[in-house]
Formats: sequence, C-alpha cells, structure tokens
Amino acid sequence: MPATSPTVTGTRAPRRSKVGPLLLALMIQAGLLLVAVFVVVLVPEFKSDPEFVARKKIYLPQKELEHKVALAEFQNAASSPMQMERISTAALLPDALPSLPNMPTSEFNPIERNPAALQSDSLLGQSGVLGALQGLKTESSSASLFGIQDSGQRILILFDNSSTVWNKASAAGVSTDTFVRELAVLIDGLNANTLFGLVPFAQQVGTFRDYMIAAGARNKQAAKLWVRDNVRSSRKNTQLPFEVNGIQGALTVAFQMEPEVIFIVSDGDFQRGKSEKFSGGDVPWDDVEKTLRDLVREYGIEPRIHFIGFKVELEAGDAMEKIARRYKGKFSDFAKR
Repeated sequence: MPATSPTVTGTRAPRRSKVGPLLLALMIQAGLLLVAVFVVVLVPEFKSDPEFVARKKIYLPQKELEHKVALAEFQNAASSPMQMERISTAALLPDALPSLPNMPTSEFNPIERNPAALQSDSLLGQSGVLGALQGLKTESSSASLFGIQDSGQRILILFDNSSTVWNKASAAGVSTDTFVRELAVLIDGLNANTLFGLVPFAQQVGTFRDYMIAAGARNKQAAKLWVRDNVRSSRKNTQLPFEVNGIQGALTVAFQMEPEVIFIVSDGDFQRGKSEKFSGGDVPWDDVEKTLRDLVREYGIEPRIHFIGFKVELEAGDAMEKIARRYKGKFSDFAKR
C-alpha cells in the first residue's frame, strides 16, 4: 500500500480578483447614463409653451377712489370763481374832447407832380397806379363850354382840330384864340381834386395825357399851355389802343379814361382812314352810334355826352342831337345863333 503524501499545513488561500466588480460598476453607470439621456433628450415633450394672459381692464379700486376724490375736490374749487369788482375809470376822463383849432385852407394836392416827374406820366398812366391814386378822393366841379353847362368829377373834352372845323368855327365867329380862352376858363373853374383830360382828333387821335389828371394849379397851367401850343397841331400822340382812327378812335380812347362827362367839339363831318374792317372817307353816323353802344357794354359806364357844333349840316345835326339826348347831354350849333 503506497504511502500517502502528508498534508502541508500553513499554506495561504488564493486571492479574489477586483477587476470584475469594477467592470460591473462601470456597466451600471453606463446604463444609468443611457437612461438619463433617453429621459432628457429622446423622450418627446408634449406640453405647450406657457402663455402670459392679462385682462383688458385692471381693476384697482384704491387708485380709482383716490382719483374720484381728487376730481371732486377740483370741481368744488372751480365751481365758485372769485368775484372781482369792475374798475370804473369814467370819472378820470372828461365828458368831451376839446375842439380842434381852425386850420388854414390849402390847395395842396399830393397827386400833382413836379416837372421832373412829367416824363414818367405815360408809364404811370398805363400801369393804372396814378389813376388809382387819383381815385382816392375826387370832387365834383361845374364846367361850362360854349354855353353848355354840366358838373362832374371826371370831365373830358374831345375837340376836332381838322382844318374844316377851324374854317367853319371862324365863319361862325369863333376864332382859335376864342376857343383857347373858352377851354382855359373851363379848366380854371375846376376844383383841385376834379379829374380832367383833353383829346384832340381829326383822322389821327392824341391826348394831353393818357389818363385823367387832377385839376391842381400846376396841372391846370400845363394843360392851358399845351392847348395854346397844340390846339391846331396835326401832330398827335397817345399810347392808348384803338382799332380805327377818327371819331371812333377818339371815343375809344375817351372811354378808357372812364369819364363822367364828355364835351365833343366838331363840325359833324368826321373822316377816317381805310382799314381791314372799315372803309375810308366819311364816317357813317350808324357806325358812331354802334361804337358808343359797344364801348358802353365793354367798360360798363354811360357818361353824359354833349355836342358843340360849328355850322353843322342838317343830317349831322340831327344825329348829334339824337346821340346827346340818348346819353343825357345837350347839343348846341353855332350856326343857329
């Protein structure tokens, strides 16, 4: 029988490995990490976003009460304004103002111009500035020419200075000097602020001024000198427009000055030049009457028209008298005196 090996006593038992528990712990942590990622990231969120909603009217009872109290206090304070007694100063002033002292009269006329400004007359007249200034204040004047009397604030004299008129006037006892003196007397008798004008005509038409001027002292003197030098002159000039010359052109120029009274001195034998609309030679009285009607409608005025004739033919005299009656004027013929 073989002998058995003796048992060795005092030998150490083998060690347990630590790698297994470590791996197990790591696996557990990895599993927890995966669960957390799934819960936080992968699980969908079904809840809606929060909404902030407020009511349209916020009720603040304490603030509203304070406002009503303040408003009531303001209304109570404003409802009874402080009364002030009206101050009276009647006792400090006299009952009436003292009367003004008597001032000396003067014929000063601010519209009357000195000789240095006479060259600007046509510009002022055409622009209407001078006419507007003269229209600020006018006075009526009595005017008499060869026995025909009238009065007005704007007086215009039209005189035919053709050679036939002067021959007939001389035969009727009216010389050139007599005519000049008669016009001078009329001009001298006008008030300082009456406006007047002079329009000589034959076939051509001219003016002393292209507008009415005030009858001041210097203007009167200038007009009388002009009449003396130009009463029989054939040189005539005006900037006022007209289509046909002769009596029709003179009337057109006259109405542009807007007169109140017109004196026309002529023998009734009117002539005109030939134009596109009118034939030359004698002017029919129907054309004269039509021109007057057209001018009255165009300018909206109807001046009184007086005729003074020298040895007027019967037909012309009847026509002149008819026009004078139509326009509330008078007709005088020196041949019948």
